[in-house]
Amino acid sequence: MTAATPSLPHYLRPGLRLVFIGYNPAIYSAEAGHYYARGGNAFWRQLGESELVGRAPGEGLGPEDDALLMDEAGIGFTDLCPRPTVRAEHLTRDEIIQGAHRLHAELLEHQPRVAVFSGRGIYQQFARHALGLSAKELATRPYGEQPERIAPIQNPKSQIQNPTVPWVIPSSSGLASKWHGRRLELLRELAGELDAQPEPRATKRRV
Repeated sequence: MTAATPSLPHYLRPGLRLVFIGYNPAIYSAEAGHYYARGGNAFWRQLGESELVGRAPGEGLGPEDDALLMDEAGIGFTDLCPRPTVRAEHLTRDEIIQGAHRLHAELLEHQPRVAVFSGRGIYQQFARHALGLSAKELATRPYGEQPERIAPIQNPKSQIQNPTVPWVIPSSSGLASKWHGRRLELLRELAGELDAQPEPRATKRRV
């Protein structure tokens, strides 16, 4: 990677239904200027099949839609770490810790209804460094909705009306293709949850 390799914009604002969170941009995607830009990545195909966006059959989705989905479907995008690399393993520990705290601040500021972590490892890093959970506590977590709720700390007698609910799904990378069937099931489950419950649910664990 060179110093000139761009990062990707964070598509975030208040009122979003969900935000997809990756580890960090791939260099290919950063240079293309769009999230999940490589053709072998299942992200856009599965998003179109999930019913989260609501486009008519045959109206495909692609990387160029990333900046449009906040208005069209209430969907945003960000990453745990902003620096593009060939592989996530090339990130430093300090970058991951700083990224977890920055991401936590972003979620607290914008309060999307759901934060979708595209990979177990992403949520594990975020939950350890930003929420104070232990690696042991996270090691056996299943995919899907997580028990934590991401919201500002308030007076114990007050109620948090709209905490962010974390979900964990498998990566859309071609390297994780054996999990793509399960990933699509989870996206469709999430679409059903959002449609069935227009108002945020009561909190579970506030962090």
